Amino acid sequence: MNEIIELTGDRTKALDSLLTREEFLEMMKAGNDAKDRAILCLGVLGLRASEIAACDVAWSDFSNRSILIPPRVAKRGKGRVVPFGKIKVICEVVTAFFALERRIGISRIAIWNRVKRMASAAAIKHPVTPHGLRATGATWFAQAGYSITGLQHHFGWSELRTAQHYVQASGASAMRDMEEKGERVF
Repeated sequence: MNEIIELTGDRTKALDSLLTREEFLEMMKAGNDAKDRAILCLGVLGLRASEIAACDVAWSDFSNRSILIPPRVAKRGKGRVVPFGKIKVICEVVTAFFALERRIGISRIAIWNRVKRMASAAAIKHPVTPHGLRATGATWFAQAGYSITGLQHHFGWSELRTAQHYVQASGASAMRDMEEKGERVF
């Protein structure tokens, strides 16, 4: 999963910082406090560094287990709902953090520094960034079978081709097709 996946055009090549599940769990262990773990979970859930920095308990709907990113914080002013309810570790960490604190309340740069520190403490050798956490989440969601439009809405991408890229790069659709239809090939 740590292969470099190139995006076309002016898109970032931050996908070289994809984490395995084991690396993510090691970073969780390396976190100093509940805020560190919440930052990791919110990043993998798909929040951008600026959204994590501003994240507030008022954005959380614990009955629906989702986070509402308000338009004033979201990229291009496009607010969105980010569900997290069926992802046990994220649900536990986010719920526990917001039971203690009202908001993340640190700068975007501080988010970057914390992520870098946790990656270093977890002995991860490849680059890890907040955007890489987001790319990791997008890859995991695609592997789990999220639709292209589901990914687009969840991650707040303006272009469907970004979501399509993650579905293609994950190989999940080919794996599902082989599982369902492989016997009919030959």
